[in-house]
Amino acid sequence: MNQALEQVIRDHAGRLRRIARQYAGEADEQDLLQEICLALWRGLDGFEGRSSLSTWVFRVAVNTALQFVRKRQLPTSPLACEPPGSSDVDDPMSLLQAFVAGLDPVNRAVLLLDLEGLGRQQIADVLGLTPGAVAVRMTRLKRRFEDEYVEDS
Repeated sequence: MNQALEQVIRDHAGRLRRIARQYAGEADEQDLLQEICLALWRGLDGFEGRSSLSTWVFRVAVNTALQFVRKRQLPTSPLACEPPGSSDVDDPMSLLQAFVAGLDPVNRAVLLLDLEGLGRQQIADVLGLTPGAVAVRMTRLKRRFEDEYVEDS
């Protein structure tokens, strides 16, 4: 592995692991992470700098994750099958994980990239969407989360 690729992977390791975990689950996380690293290795020489390196890395990672899911036809996570309210309501992370697990791959990517701190334009660049489409998806995701997991007071 060349030094440039090693540096890219080191700089983005935490985010790449989180993407792999969210799309493949714990059992296949390492397999997906290896596929992401291979895709980065194959594509690094072709990186033209039209977007930031971080945006390009996320795009490669998410596209590889989407291909991985399609290829393996992974079943929906068991968390997604739990009815709202059946998980531990004292654990907000469990609620969020259940919500994320039940999303389609594109909405999952939008939400995960937003949680990683990317802005609408960066998310749009990574996923090949318009910033407006990202904003609409985020609004719908927030509304859906509130409808499913936030009780009326």
